[in-house]
Amino acid sequence: MPYIVTLFLYFVVYSFLGWCCETVYCSTIQKHFVNRGFLYGPLCPIYGCGALLVLFLLRDVSDSLVPLFLSGLVVTTVLEYLTSVLMEKLFHMKWWDYSHLPFNINGRVCLLNSCEFGALSVFVVRVLHPAIVGLVDRLSVMAAWIVAIVLLAVILTDTVITVRGLLILKGKLDDIYDRIEEIRLKTEEGSEKLRLALTEKGDDVRRSIRGRTDELKESLAVRVEILQGDYEQYKERMAQSGEELQKNVEEGREESRRKLAALKERIQSLDTSRIAYRHMFRAFPNLRISQNERFSAQLRDKLEYFHKSKEK
Repeated sequence: MPYIVTLFLYFVVYSFLGWCCETVYCSTIQKHFVNRGFLYGPLCPIYGCGALLVLFLLRDVSDSLVPLFLSGLVVTTVLEYLTSVLMEKLFHMKWWDYSHLPFNINGRVCLLNSCEFGALSVFVVRVLHPAIVGLVDRLSVMAAWIVAIVLLAVILTDTVITVRGLLILKGKLDDIYDRIEEIRLKTEEGSEKLRLALTEKGDDVRRSIRGRTDELKESLAVRVEILQGDYEQYKERMAQSGEELQKNVEEGREESRRKLAALKERIQSLDTSRIAYRHMFRAFPNLRISQNERFSAQLRDKLEYFHKSKEK
C-alpha cells in the first residue's frame, strides 16, 4: 500500500476519534448533543495532525514513558497554540479561550489540557496505534485507494463549504466594524470641533477684557458704555456662532443617524439561517469575535433563537 495513502487513512481515523472524544466531552458538559469540530462532518483535523506529529516525531522516545509524556505534551501544546493563532488571523475569531484556567498562555493553551494531551500521546503510541495499524493493513491496495479517494473528496467538499461560509461571515462583520469605526471617528471629530470653537470664543472674550482693563481705569463711565456695547456685540456673535455650531452638530447627528440606520440594516441582514453560523457557535461555545465580544454574544443569541424557533 502506498505510504501516502496509509498516512492519510491514519489522519482520518485519528481525526474521527478526536471528534468522538470532543463531542462526548462537550455534549456531557452542555447536556445536549454538540457536533464538535471546525467541519460539519465527524472529524477534528487538529487531532489527526497531532497524532501524526506525535507518532513520527517521538519515535525515538516511544520506549520511555516520562520522555514520551513530556514530549507529547510539548508537541501537542505547540500545535494547539499555533492553530489558535492561525485561525484567529484567518477569521478574526477566537475559537477557544482558557483564560479562566490556571497556567494558561494567552488563553490559547493551558497546563490541564496539555497534561491531558501528553497522557493521550502515551496512550496513542503505546496502545492505540498498533491496533489501528492492524486495522488499516487489512485493507487491500485497491480498497485503500477507493476509501482514501472517497474520504478525501468528502473532506475537501466539507472544508470548502465551511471556509466559504466563515469567510462570508467575516466579510460582513468586517464591513459592520468599519461602519462602527467611521461613526465613532465622526462623533469624536464633531465633539472636538465644538470644544475648540467654544474655547476659541472664550479666549477672545478674555483677551478683549484684559486689553481694555487699563482703558477702564482712565475713563470708567465711558468705558462701561463701550464694554456694554462690546458685550452686546460678543453676545450677538456668540449667538450666531452658537447657531452655526448647533447647525453643524445637527447635521453631524443626522449623518450619524443615517449611518446607524444603515448599520442596523446591515446587522439584520446577517443570514441567521446559514448552517455555517449556527454550527460555528454551537460547536465552539466560547467563540469570540476579535473586534467586539459583546456583538459576538448578541450574534450567538440571535442564532440560538433562530435555531429554537425552527425546532418548534
